[in-house]
Formats: sequence, structure tokens, C-alpha cells
Amino acid sequence: MLTDWIAALDGQSMRKRSFAQWNSVCVGCHRFSGLPEYVEAPEIGYHYISVTMGGPLTVEGILTGGRMAGTVRPGQAIIMAAHQSNVWKWNAATEEAHVFLDPCLVQRVADEVGFGRPELLNHCAVDDDLVRSIVMEMADELDHEDQSSRIMIETGSHYLAHHLLRRYCAKPTGARRTYGLASSKIRMLEAFAAERLNTAIGLADLAAVAGLSSYHFARSFKSATGETPHAWLTRKRMERARDLLKTTSASMLDIAGQVGFESQSHFGYVFRKWSGMTPSGFRQTSMHQGG
Repeated sequence: MLTDWIAALDGQSMRKRSFAQWNSVCVGCHRFSGLPEYVEAPEIGYHYISVTMGGPLTVEGILTGGRMAGTVRPGQAIIMAAHQSNVWKWNAATEEAHVFLDPCLVQRVADEVGFGRPELLNHCAVDDDLVRSIVMEMADELDHEDQSSRIMIETGSHYLAHHLLRRYCAKPTGARRTYGLASSKIRMLEAFAAERLNTAIGLADLAAVAGLSSYHFARSFKSATGETPHAWLTRKRMERARDLLKTTSASMLDIAGQVGFESQSHFGYVFRKWSGMTPSGFRQTSMHQGG
């Protein structure tokens, strides 16, 4: 169990939820005291990708795959492949955002792109902007329990799995496959989403409309539109919210529900990030402009 692994290393939750799990991925954010002496943690069945928010600190891990050691600075990552004995020590307190990926997800992505059977290697003090960005965005979802989190986590986990295959596996083999996304498929997706903006829409739901696997859909969609499925769907939700704010007197809570948010505060946060204004501020401005 992942909770046993965190407990063995004396981790304390830093977010509203200690862990959140979506299908083949689990996300956590924990504070750890220094471990001046070696501590053995239980084997876990997930690939572990962690981004350090504290530090710098000196980390040493004795794993089935060999010894791993280095000075880890804020923003750098540690990668540990699944199913390894692992003994750790580090010299200072730290805060970590971490993603646990099911190896089956990584294998599915590998199969889809013709990478063969991947062997993820252990890495310490990895300086990788994409890993950092994906892990931190996924960790932010620990503060929310909305339907809108689902597609972000699913998309992020697929991108992370593909990136691990490209950069951190021993021998990725085979030619990559490419898939296009016709404009007719985009129109079908537009119609599908428009009817369901008040519900949880997952990556697999959109992929099914396009007739592709989740991984190939995510890659093809971004290539065709310039947006990730998560960013596109968020924009659709916010555009609907904008129209409702301008044309109805519905409450903020009601509008939040109509565009797929269970929390009014989360809706407000996302709308402000998207538009630069709070929902109430946007409504007031629209009323003055209309008058």
C-alpha cells in the first residue's frame, strides 16, 4: 500500500487530501523530516516520480536496481521504478509532490507507440521542466474534488508515461506511430462536449468519440488543435460560464454546477485564472457595458 510506504518514511500530508487516485495513477504531496539513518520502506507496485519542493538535500537510496545518490534541489525529480526493495536516508527535511504510475499504464502507452517492453531506470536529481510541470499540476488537484479534475489527471498521466519512455527507460525500441485527427472528428467532439459540460468528461470518453486510444487521442488532439484535451475542455466550460454570467441571473453555485464544478470556490479560481476576473466581477462589468 502506498500509505504504508509514506508512513514508513514518516511523511505528513500537506494538502486537503493525503492521496488521490484516478484509475492507473495516484497523486500525493507530503512533508518529510530528515532521515539521518537508513530506513527501509516497503516495496511498491507503482513507478514513483517525485518533485522536490524543499531542499537542497542529499539523498541516498539503496534499491534493487542499485545505489542512487545525489544532491536534490527544489524543482528536481527522483524517479524509482516499481517493485524494488528500497532503503533511504537524507540529511534534511523536505517537501515532495509525487505521482505513482501503474506500470500497466506505461506498458499500454509503450505498446501503442511501438516502444517494446520498457525498463524504467532509477534517477536522482533529475532537472526536467516537463516532469516538474506535470507532477506539480497533478498535485494541485489534491485541493479539489471536482469532476473537472478527472481529464487533467488522465491527460497528465499519459503525457508523463510517454515522457518516461522517451527519456528514462533503458531501451525504447521501434518506430513511433502517428495518428491524425480529421476536422469532422473535432466537430463531433465539440458537439459531444457541449451536451455534457455539466458532467465529468474523461479522456477515455473523448477518445472513444474520436475512435482512438486515450494516448493517441491526446497526442493527435494537441497536434490538431494546439491545446491539450484538458485545456480545451476547460476553455469550453469557461466560455459556457461566461455566457451564463452575461445572459442569466443564475447564482454562482448554479453556474458552477452547470459547467461541471462541484465546488463554487474551485470554479471561481479556474474562471479567474482563465479570464483575469472573478465571476462576480465579470458579471458586474458585463452589466455596466450592457447598460
